[in-house]
Amino acid sequence: MPGIIGAVDGTHIRINAPKEHHCFYINRKNYHSILLQGVCDSDLLFIDIYTGQPGSVHDATLFKKSDLYNRISTNNIDFSNNTHIIGDKAYPLATYLMVPYKDNGNLTPREKNFNLILSKSRAVIENAYALLEGRFRRLKYIETVRMEFIVLLVMSATILHNLCILCDDKVEELFSMEKEILEEKQLLL
Repeated sequence: MPGIIGAVDGTHIRINAPKEHHCFYINRKNYHSILLQGVCDSDLLFIDIYTGQPGSVHDATLFKKSDLYNRISTNNIDFSNNTHIIGDKAYPLATYLMVPYKDNGNLTPREKNFNLILSKSRAVIENAYALLEGRFRRLKYIETVRMEFIVLLVMSATILHNLCILCDDKVEELFSMEKEILEEKQLLL
């Protein structure tokens, strides 16, 4: 799709129940989490992140609380030359944010095709999250209870993720090395 500068989505980072207001951190899948909202480019680099909100917050609400939304609302981000970010149906349609047509059963073939292309283009953010969690497996479950440390850990992981990509560090090579080490250990047993 022309003009896309990034794809936005949120993901849940599983945490222990916080001591205060723990019920706010229970997400729709019934576990405690904080949210990470990311915007990534076509190279899977995070170009914007916002994290630390409780897991019960909806993606659209998370977006409206984010620094990115604030910068957009105050015209501190220029979406010139018909550029935009893309999101899923949880996000509000705006001149700077393209989302799929709502499927009420009456979509035209052209609208269905648009949704398909948008979905394929938006897959980069899902891939970026998968790569991030594959590289930094601690993000699958953070055991610390101090929220400020959790937020710093998540932010640090996204920065390191970007550095790994920029330095051409292939996570697939890490997984294959890990697999070889496990196979060697089993042969020794």
